[in-house]
Amino acid sequence: MKPAPGVLLIAEPYLPDPNFFRTVVLLVEHNREGSLGFVLNRPAPLLVKQVTDFFGEVDYPLFQGGPVQTDTLHLVHALGEVLPNSQKVADRIYWSGDFRRLRAILSTRQLPPSTLRFFVGYAGWAPGQLEAEIQQKSWILAPARPEYVFSEEPQNLWRRVLKDMGGKYAFIATFPEDPRVN
Repeated sequence: MKPAPGVLLIAEPYLPDPNFFRTVVLLVEHNREGSLGFVLNRPAPLLVKQVTDFFGEVDYPLFQGGPVQTDTLHLVHALGEVLPNSQKVADRIYWSGDFRRLRAILSTRQLPPSTLRFFVGYAGWAPGQLEAEIQQKSWILAPARPEYVFSEEPQNLWRRVLKDMGGKYAFIATFPEDPRVN
């Protein structure tokens, strides 16, 4: 598997970068200009309505999408063509879209959290950087699935994806966070 939109990057268990320790990143863009994705398993201690009133009084959780431009708001969703200007990432997984249209939708009904993920910031890589990190075995690649992207238990996502992959990956999922306490 190669990096591409719709691929998950699963951090190897002892990746030293604290921004990505045991993270699962959804790639939404990968081209010769670089790569962009969102950390799926880092809920922020805030709700969307606590950082913007643009969408009204919605109670959706906010996620820390990555260390780049943490003053920006991004959306991954399962709304498809209902939200104009969305970019398809994988089956039932879309990125971005018309925020004004989303505001109109949310003003008439609350959508289930399994259809929307809001992120502050994103994870980004310069051209060739992600490929180099993959060659250095910093990342394990897997296909994205809606049940991962919109997981109700994001804190368990790293282990869950590895266990679902089976074999040596299921074994990696059992590694302690600190190998000195093993």
